[in-house]
Amino acid sequence: MLIKNQHLTTDMKILTYNIHRCNQEKIDSILKRGADIMVLPECACPDQVSLPDGYEMTWAGDTDFKGLGVIWKSTVKCSVAPWANDEHKYMIPLIVDGKWLLLAAWPTIVPGIKKTYPQILLECLKAYSEHIKEMPTMITGDFNCYIGQGGVSKQTGTFEQCIEYMRELGLRSEYHERTHEEFGKETSCTYHHQFKDDMPFFIDFTFTNIPLFAYMIGGWERNMSDHKPQIIVIYLKSATALIR
Repeated sequence: MLIKNQHLTTDMKILTYNIHRCNQEKIDSILKRGADIMVLPECACPDQVSLPDGYEMTWAGDTDFKGLGVIWKSTVKCSVAPWANDEHKYMIPLIVDGKWLLLAAWPTIVPGIKKTYPQILLECLKAYSEHIKEMPTMITGDFNCYIGQGGVSKQTGTFEQCIEYMRELGLRSEYHERTHEEFGKETSCTYHHQFKDDMPFFIDFTFTNIPLFAYMIGGWERNMSDHKPQIIVIYLKSATALIR
């Protein structure tokens, strides 16, 4: 379902897609979709990915074949924020057009460090909160979090606490704002655990304070991933207006 704001003009397309078991064929497929910026959890490192002229990439990870990648067209002015902290490397902050913050998200449990997914997300949000307050912001990706998640606690952080903290920062979930559905009671899903039809979860999100022209959860392509893509169309003048 494509959800539009009819009063805005399209300006930039962003694709968020966990590309399970990344390979070149999947990268080629994603590039053909015409997005200006692509946030790709479970992406292989730049040495393992071939990009045509006209594209740039940043990446963070612990293994060459599975990390967090962001690819963008060279026509887009995009760079990793100078204040990015490697402690939160699976949440990559990028400054786009020198005007707004794109926080590419893939909270990931690193071997040897006992933290939960919501804990990792909440710690990063708090670490970057002052920058989020200063700039129009979009946080998008595979959050690995959901309502009622097991093995978490209020002492370290739940997804419910993450949602509330983002609200305090002025960020809303684009899907939930447009559908008016409750967290944990979504009629759509973004992930099929172990590729099973009867194990759907909603764990991919876009939280933002930037008015969007359109937001869409794409269809499930089993040959691509156990996740569904998020397609976002942003009206950049809206981001600029929020700075004033």
